[in-house]
Amino acid sequence: MGTLWLIGMMGSGKSTVGKLLADFSGRQFLDVDSLIEARAGKSIPDIFEQDGEAAFRSLEAGEIELLCQEPTTPEGAGRVVATGGGAILNRDSVKLMRQSGVVAWLDASVLVLAGRIEAMGRPLLAGSDVASNLTRILADRQELYEAAAHFRIDASLSPDRIVRNLAGCSRIAIGDTSEVLIGPSIPHRLLPPSAEREQAVVICQPGSRHLAEQVKEHILVQADSTLIEVPDREEAKSIGTLSRLYDRLAERNLGRHDTIVGVGGGAVTDLAGFVAATWLRGIESVLVPTTLLGAIDASIGGKTGINVMGKNLVGAFWHPSRVAVDLEALRVLPEELIREGSAEAIKAGFIADPKLVDLMAEHGLGFPMAEVVGRSIAVKARVVSDDFRETGLRAILNFGHTLGHGIEVVNGLSHGHAVAVGMVAAAAISASIYGFDPARVVAPLEGLGLPTSVDIPDPDDILRLVERDKKRTSAGIRMVLLREIGDPVVEHVDQAALRLGLAAVGSSA
Repeated sequence: MGTLWLIGMMGSGKSTVGKLLADFSGRQFLDVDSLIEARAGKSIPDIFEQDGEAAFRSLEAGEIELLCQEPTTPEGAGRVVATGGGAILNRDSVKLMRQSGVVAWLDASVLVLAGRIEAMGRPLLAGSDVASNLTRILADRQELYEAAAHFRIDASLSPDRIVRNLAGCSRIAIGDTSEVLIGPSIPHRLLPPSAEREQAVVICQPGSRHLAEQVKEHILVQADSTLIEVPDREEAKSIGTLSRLYDRLAERNLGRHDTIVGVGGGAVTDLAGFVAATWLRGIESVLVPTTLLGAIDASIGGKTGINVMGKNLVGAFWHPSRVAVDLEALRVLPEELIREGSAEAIKAGFIADPKLVDLMAEHGLGFPMAEVVGRSIAVKARVVSDDFRETGLRAILNFGHTLGHGIEVVNGLSHGHAVAVGMVAAAAISASIYGFDPARVVAPLEGLGLPTSVDIPDPDDILRLVERDKKRTSAGIRMVLLREIGDPVVEHVDQAALRLGLAAVGSSA
């Protein structure tokens, strides 16, 4: 999970909430003020009185820098760090916190803060009028809190409610130029900081227009914004749609430092990413996936594309600068959309995270959304960071896709359902080569209500599509197989193996 940094005014509950959150999520809790006192051998009030505020701020910045240097992993338990109210006064500290984890601002009104605070022992609240002093301090820091935070959390709520809102917050870096922000809402400043950006164009489909309208308004505090709606489903990824989009961008005079924002499912994020990759030879993109499938797969990793005589045959590798995953929006999705996305989630487990497989097998579709989303994205981020252009390791992310893409087209299945069937086919081929037990793939998929077989009247219809697949090389078709859960291997397979896989999912090949 990495580090969750809590910032905010004194009285916002950083230490109280931080301890509760650490207990709830199994993370380590650290308090920067306590670390300072331990290192200095004196209390915070004594440091202020004897050494002055500048000395305290130097100690504070030093502790934050040390914490940022300690390694954490996205899939590990992580830690929660409560900072002092003035930690955001140091720009270097803010930069380090944002790069090393996710920053959550516990924000509450002066009235709420004053009601929680006793002035005794608070060096910056000298004097009798606590509310006036808080008002003065907050006025000086408001913009700094806004700029430092990834997420703004209502700290006037009960501690238990705040903990629930914070529990899934995380930041997962993909290389040095892309990040995924996971939280209870979209970030309060959706676009990454930029002094040169003038405008953003938001792309959506009819089903995501309502949210896209909100995103458009949300962006206005950072840049001018325009909304463009594209056709529904895969029609969005056609040459005709792409051409019309280019015309609209030219009319807007969208520049090199501007941003494309994709709001919707996988079709929209694929299209928005491709538009960003090709407009003016590449501009920034930010993606807001609205489906589980989009959040954990389509929007992550920089693969973009449109459909020309096949799925995603024209595309580019182009990382979004940011992907914003709204956990609350995912939790209220219709069950069928959660089931659809669960196929890609458990795929991540099959290839790299056995604990994720166990988690989903135990809970079925009632799985803990925040943990499954975080673990799934962590798998893909780790793989993509090591192999952006799929020259080696990244190929393992195609588990279930070699035959799955053909099944998707021929049988008209949704992507998630087709990948589920494709994983069963791959498991059957794995059994013939490595002795893998296919039931270890079939049983969890059935527990999620995903299909594990399909009617295929003519296997050659699928095999012809596979022959045109991007995963073909001069040596033949590459396919991801399993020696064991979490131990994938990429093999070249022949027609006999492919037919064996199709037979296992219902074809009489």
